Amino acid sequence: MTTTRNSKELTIPPDGPAPSTQRSVGLRTLLVCVWSVPPGLVLVIVGWLMAGFMPPPPAHDTAAEIASFYRDDTTVIRLGLLLMLTGFAVWAPLFGVITRQMLHARRSHPVLAYIQLGSGAATWIFLLVPFLVLSAAAFRPERSPEITQALHDTGWIMLFMPFTPFVVQSVAIAVATLLDAPQRPFFPRWVAYFNIMEAISFLPVGLLTFFKTGPFAYHGVLVFWIPILVFFAWMLVMTLVCHRSVLDTALTTVPREPAHAG
Repeated sequence: MTTTRNSKELTIPPDGPAPSTQRSVGLRTLLVCVWSVPPGLVLVIVGWLMAGFMPPPPAHDTAAEIASFYRDDTTVIRLGLLLMLTGFAVWAPLFGVITRQMLHARRSHPVLAYIQLGSGAATWIFLLVPFLVLSAAAFRPERSPEITQALHDTGWIMLFMPFTPFVVQSVAIAVATLLDAPQRPFFPRWVAYFNIMEAISFLPVGLLTFFKTGPFAYHGVLVFWIPILVFFAWMLVMTLVCHRSVLDTALTTVPREPAHAG
């Protein structure tokens, strides 16, 4: 007599979590990365205000004035710089999600995604290193005022002068958005124009080494105030559009469940 078995009894479940579980975990990871940005920005702003860098001491201040600034509130400046360094850690999760969404676009252009990734990594370095230099300025406030002034100038010049990676990153996002399928782009088309506007607003920064007073000095309106405000606005805008893009991608990539015979 031949014994038959139901084929379902012989099916061995695959190792690892179910695909739906993997998708759910992946979606949560992306959303955590996206929404780590606002708390990080709060830390940056609080630290910036604590350190007395809103705006920074003017570029035309004498060495004695700069040294006095660091001597008078040394502990508060150090704590503010620590908060700023900690807060800018959220830059990595943000440009990681942007890269992922660019690679998952309907008309994906991987080279633009990788340009954005590379320039975003460079921007992150230029966000962190200047505050390390300013921390060194606050480390020994009793030193020669000329040395403190040199460290202070170096920190602010390093923060703003390497504006080109951020501009390249924004242009890569803009071009990729405009080249994507117009019916359902990974980012709305207005995001492309916003990134272009943001990139243009940073161009005057290149003149800061020619001026110690006026709008082109590193404490001036065209080098400090406008770029800083636009940069924070950019991070908030990209947080919101990345959130929407991640959810849209999740909805459009959920596979159909196989039909079961009754």
